[in-house]
Amino acid sequence: MRIVIAALLWLSFAGAASAHALWLEPDTAGYQLNFGEFGANLREGSPGLLDRFEPMPAAKAFGASGDLALKAEKKPTSFQFAGAPEGTGSVVAEQARVTERTQNDKVTRTLGRYSARYVADFSERRPLIPLDIVPTGKPGSFKVFYDGKPLPKAKAEVVTEFGWTKELKTDANGAFEVELPWKGTYAVEVSLVDNTPGTHGDAPYDGMRFVTTLTFKIADGLAAPSRPPIVTPKR
Repeated sequence: MRIVIAALLWLSFAGAASAHALWLEPDTAGYQLNFGEFGANLREGSPGLLDRFEPMPAAKAFGASGDLALKAEKKPTSFQFAGAPEGTGSVVAEQARVTERTQNDKVTRTLGRYSARYVADFSERRPLIPLDIVPTGKPGSFKVFYDGKPLPKAKAEVVTEFGWTKELKTDANGAFEVELPWKGTYAVEVSLVDNTPGTHGDAPYDGMRFVTTLTFKIADGLAAPSRPPIVTPKR
């Protein structure tokens, strides 16, 4: 009964996600990195928006034996990463590049950082990337970090694989908790804009934009509606 009530409460906050992001999911060949909209199962392809990721995203597996860089290959609708050892608890993928936009003869350069993390369980973990979302030791309990420090009052969007979403905010310690009533894969997404200028390699930028996701699987719970079929737009 408690799970049913939790599910109804969740549905009362439901909505449709719309932001593009990277997300990681394990598969038989290793880990698949997708770009699109997780809840809609929209996955950009190549040729198309997937080709904008130059250089290709890089990924590392983290486990008891340390970290290991994974081999990357671009597929028609994803990046495939292989070589994760047995016992991998977390995989992190990211890509950063500077883009330019001209408006009214003014050029603005932005460092965009798309990142994704997958965790095999809810063990407490430390942040590894500039904007990171980590479990804190129990299902549904998370913490958001920016530049290694807890990020308060950040908006976090929790999305199920069949498209329902719930928006929350982190507390003063960068933490939040959420009910996870259904079986299946979930994604948590957080974005951040930082107008501090700097350089990335030799490329200067006027500010930074981060989009990070955390994905994980829930083995027990309510049977969820079917995941929508994969959609790959023609660009």
